[in-house]
Amino acid sequence: MTPQPTAERRRHVRRPLSSKVRLFHVPTGRYYPARSVDASEGGMLMYVPVTAPVAPGQAVQVHLEQVQRADLDYLPCEAVDATIVRVDRPRMLGTGHLPIGVEFSTGQSPD
Repeated sequence: MTPQPTAERRRHVRRPLSSKVRLFHVPTGRYYPARSVDASEGGMLMYVPVTAPVAPGQAVQVHLEQVQRADLDYLPCEAVDATIVRVDRPRMLGTGHLPIGVEFSTGQSPD
């Protein structure tokens, strides 16, 4: 029996993006180096150090290097407020990095 395809729940198309990111973790007032994995108009998946004290629901600011790609021209070139929506600790064991998903705050990312 073949599995039934599941409906896509994302509102925005994700595009691969490997770029340096500085993540400002509001609860601790500290910056952490990060690397983006993919991005969309609504958010981003990134790798942060395993020691970063991140948890879903926490406020962060994403500082992304300027991206020179037409398909990602909606990404902000300055700091953007976001909320952590996913922390994938099980994947950390296989990659050595901690994947987190953030959702950009409404009105922060151009449409």
